[in-house]
Amino acid sequence: MATEEAQRMLWQRWSDYGGDFPPECRDMTCGARTRAGTPCKRRDLYRSGRCKLHGGLSTGPRTAKGKRRSARNGKGTTKGKPHGRVQKPNDLGKSSRAPQRGGG
Repeated sequence: MATEEAQRMLWQRWSDYGGDFPPECRDMTCGARTRAGTPCKRRDLYRSGRCKLHGGLSTGPRTAKGKRRSARNGKGTTKGKPHGRVQKPNDLGKSSRAPQRGGG
């Protein structure tokens, strides 16, 4: 049987390029340690060879530069301007593109 590191490299190569599933990876588990100190037993793995609990999505920016960039998201030049519908006091929320009822 392959070593743990070789097995993970084989898993990553299969994740990237596909092809026949390596039989050496059939019983592969996450390998991370739980809070109790036991190895994680999950078998649904990402490319990294870890499960969604131990190697999943990003937890956000870590550096000061990344945090500044993240804080700017969604802040454009429209900040502080009310929506067009709010600017018209006689508008009761009806869209100008909506068809009018009741002929005329």
